[in-house]
Amino acid sequence: MTRATPTPRRPRAPASASQQRLDPIGGLAAWPLAPVVSAIVVTYAVVATISRMHEIQITELAGVSVAVLMIAAAVLVWAARPDLAPFTRTRAIVIVALGLAAHLLAAASTWQFNGMIQDDFAPIGLGLLLLALAPFRPWKEILVLGVSSAAVVGITALAQSPFLGIQTPPVLFAIIAMTQVLAPALASAAYSRQVVNSIHRWQTDARRAIRARTEESRGLLAREVVDHRLTNLGADVLPFLADVLARQELTAADIKRARSFAFQVRRVLVAEVDHTWLDDLIDRERIGLTERGLNPLCVIADPDRRATGFDSDQRAAAGALIVALCTLKGFDPTSLVVQIDGSGAAPTDTAQVTQAFGLRGALPTPATDTTTIAIVTAAQEQAAAQARTQARAQAQLHSQMRPRRDDRAVDTITIQVVISLPPYQRRRALRPYLSVLRAVFARVRVTSRHPLLTLEFTAERTTSKGIK
Repeated sequence: MTRATPTPRRPRAPASASQQRLDPIGGLAAWPLAPVVSAIVVTYAVVATISRMHEIQITELAGVSVAVLMIAAAVLVWAARPDLAPFTRTRAIVIVALGLAAHLLAAASTWQFNGMIQDDFAPIGLGLLLLALAPFRPWKEILVLGVSSAAVVGITALAQSPFLGIQTPPVLFAIIAMTQVLAPALASAAYSRQVVNSIHRWQTDARRAIRARTEESRGLLAREVVDHRLTNLGADVLPFLADVLARQELTAADIKRARSFAFQVRRVLVAEVDHTWLDDLIDRERIGLTERGLNPLCVIADPDRRATGFDSDQRAAAGALIVALCTLKGFDPTSLVVQIDGSGAAPTDTAQVTQAFGLRGALPTPATDTTTIAIVTAAQEQAAAQARTQARAQAQLHSQMRPRRDDRAVDTITIQVVISLPPYQRRRALRPYLSVLRAVFARVRVTSRHPLLTLEFTAERTTSKGIK
């Protein structure tokens, strides 16, 4: 009897993850939940207060209780706005604290005259506020807030139990009151945990599949690059070499021509290596703007090639924003400037590329008599350099499995553009993109001085000091 091979466990999402963090678009779609829940909470509080006027002894406290619950609902709607993403822990604590304050004020307004626990509006309103946190906060945080709130509500119910109209063990009153808070809080935490784990598993599987396909195609791509380089060399260099071999002599003019070919090949290799995803994106936008009859002038300043350090989510968010800016009405095609700088070490492949092909824009240096031979082997040397780059990248990946807290680099991307639109129209157009940017970048700042619009956002990157 053979023993079955155990199925490897899928990695779980970090405890601090939330639906809004892992899936900004999904978090954007969940935003209407906040105003709907807030409307229900406020309506129920008003109706319940009016129907219990005979139990209220201090009308002022009852009015303040309803007002505080309204403030909590308003804070929920404000905190969940897409343009203010992500939903922070401080906002969640403020909402729950306001809900608890409303509960204590409502209990004080009916002290010794409260007939039943079941018709109190504050515990139910507090539970609904916790329910609305599901798409925005981690499940453990929702659970802690829910249990803490339920404990306060239960203690309040125990204190009121001698004055209630029904004679029953006080613990039952506490359980009934706590259930009104715990039930929606547990449902919210369960939803957050399940959705976050599902998204994380899907993203992990997708990245694993992409990585596998990339490894499979890397060798084929390297061979295609070599063949392409040899084809380019065959158009000019190989006929020149054949002519030199036929004459069996090397003149000063041949050496000068060989140097010219070497500089051309080196320039092409450096230009292609320095090309990043951001350059490709801007090139496509230039072509699109030109097809629309415009004369674009889009400037990219990324001397350290820090764009290569952005992950897939950050590239998608930044790219979507740039495309959206280029399609806005009132966009000045000569005003777009994208600049990337930062602190800390540049992405690893920058040092490797510089070592293999030299600095960008480096001036030609006099070549020795061996330049002619180097031209023929340039493509093979590039393939070898790519293989070394792959090995170093794999070593970097293994070393980053245990990152050190001080091995951090911060990349900052700044986008400046002129858009001749009223401020409210610009805010409306940028709101969904800013919500995604705030979810995938550490800090997002928008400065609007009509008609100039400046967006700045930063990304933290883990570096490895052991790789050279």
